[in-house]
Amino acid sequence: MVNVAGRSKGCSTCRRRRVKCDETHPICQRCEKAGFQCDGPQTTVFIQGKIVKSRRSQKPKGSVASPDATTTWRRQDVEESASLSPDNQIAIPQARFRFNENEVYICYLRRHLLPNGPIDLGLQELQASDIDTKDSSIAKEGAPLFIQAALSFATLFFGSRYQQNGILTQGYTIHGVALKRLNEALGEPERRMCDDVIVSVIILAMLELFMPTGPKNWLKHMLGLEQLLALRDPGSLVYASFRTLELYKGVRHMILIASLRNRSPSIFARPEWKSVLRTALSLETPEEQDLHDVLADCSVLMAVSDETFKAQHVSGSEFPRRRQKIQCRAEELLTFLEAWKVRWDGNEENIYIEECVEAIATGTPPRTIYRFINDSAARMLMLYNTALLYVLRIMATLETTQHSPHHDPDNLLQGHADTSVLKESSFYPSIQAAGLDIARCISDYLQHKRARGEMDFASPVVQWAVIIAGTALGSEDLNWMVGLLKGDVTLDVAKRAWEM
Repeated sequence: MVNVAGRSKGCSTCRRRRVKCDETHPICQRCEKAGFQCDGPQTTVFIQGKIVKSRRSQKPKGSVASPDATTTWRRQDVEESASLSPDNQIAIPQARFRFNENEVYICYLRRHLLPNGPIDLGLQELQASDIDTKDSSIAKEGAPLFIQAALSFATLFFGSRYQQNGILTQGYTIHGVALKRLNEALGEPERRMCDDVIVSVIILAMLELFMPTGPKNWLKHMLGLEQLLALRDPGSLVYASFRTLELYKGVRHMILIASLRNRSPSIFARPEWKSVLRTALSLETPEEQDLHDVLADCSVLMAVSDETFKAQHVSGSEFPRRRQKIQCRAEELLTFLEAWKVRWDGNEENIYIEECVEAIATGTPPRTIYRFINDSAARMLMLYNTALLYVLRIMATLETTQHSPHHDPDNLLQGHADTSVLKESSFYPSIQAAGLDIARCISDYLQHKRARGEMDFASPVVQWAVIIAGTALGSEDLNWMVGLLKGDVTLDVAKRAWEM
C-alpha cells in the first residue's frame, strides 16, 4: 500500500534493513558506519519500450490484401456470434476504481512523520487489507491494536489539517475505540510488554502533542510508556530484531523529554539500559549515544535535587553533604561534555563556519548563523547544546539556591523562573550562549531539509533543542529564533510544548 517495490535506488542492505539509504558511492555511509557489507546504491536502469500500433492503423505493405486474407474485427460480428451461441456468452463486469480513504489518511500522516521513526516503522508494515474496512471504528478480529491507533491518528490529523468535521468525528470515534482496546490490553500482563502495545501508546502520545485532548495528556502517555518499558528485561533486547531496537531508540527521545519535564529519573539512566542501546546495529553514532546518556543522568540529578531541597529542613547536617554530591556529579557531566566537544570539533566532517546575515525584523542588528557541511552536524550540535543546557541549569540551581534560599528550585530547573533570577548565577552567560548556539544552527539545518524536500516532518532532537532553547533565550533572541522557524512544523510542536 505505502511502499512501492522496485523504486528504491538504495543498496540492498539498507532496503533489507528497511532504512533510508544515503545513496553514497561506492558504498553508503550507513553500511560503512554499521560495518555491514554494501553492494552500493543501484544505478538507474533504462528500459527500452516499443509502442505497438493497433491493427486498425497498420497499413498493409505491398499490394492490397483480398478481403478473404484480411481479418476484419467488427462489433456487430461479435454480437451476432454471441447471440447465436448463448452458452458461450461471457459476462464482462464493469471495472470500478476502488477508493479507500484510510490509505489517503495513512499516506498523508507518513509525510509528516520522521522517516524510519518509531511510528513510521510500524506504518511501513501495514497492508491494504489491514485498513480496508467499511467501519474503521470496528476492529477486525485478531487485528493488532496498533492499526486502530494508527487509523485514529491519521484520520484526526487529516481532518484537522483540512478542517473536515465529518472526518474529525470519524477520527474521534476510532480514537475512543483505540483507547478502550488499549486499556483492555494493559489489563492483560502477557500483552503489556508487546511491541504492538508500546507502539500504540507512542501513537496516542504523538496525537496528544499534535492535537491535545486534555492538559498534559502527552506527558501522561510518555510517563506511562516508560513504566511499560521498565517491566521489560533489557537483557532480552540483546537478540531483538533491528526493528524493535530502532523502536526503543526512537522512543527514547520522547521518554527523556518527559522524564526531564517531570523531573523524574529515567530508566535510560540505568547501566543495563545504556548498555543494551549501544549495539552494533545502532544507526546512532557513539557521540550521539554519549549525549543521550548525559541527558538521562540529568533526569536523575534533577530528581535527587528536588528530594534534597524538600528535605533540607529535616535532614540537618546531611543536607550539605548530599548537596555537594549532586554538585560533584554535575561537574563531572560538565567536564565530560567539554571533552566531547573537543573530540567532535576535531572531526573535519563537523566543521562549521559563521556567517553574518541581515536580521528578519527591521531596526535590529545583523545576526550570526552557522553553516554546516550537512544537516547531521547541525542536529548533533543542537543535541550537544541541549545536554549542556540541562547540566548548566542544575549547576545554576545549586549555586543560586545556596546564596538565595528563597528561590524555588522547581522553577529554576524547568526554566519557568524570570530571567533576572537566572542572572544571579555565574552560569547565566553560558546558559544564554548555549541557547543562542541552538538558534544559530536552525537556518542552515532547515535549508538542508528543503534541498531534500523534507519539510513535512520534524526531527525529535531538533524539536527538543528548540523547546529548551526557548527557555534560555531572552525575548529578543527568542523572537529571532521563532522567525527562523516560521513555516516549519517544528515551531508548532515547540509552541505546544512551551504551553505545557
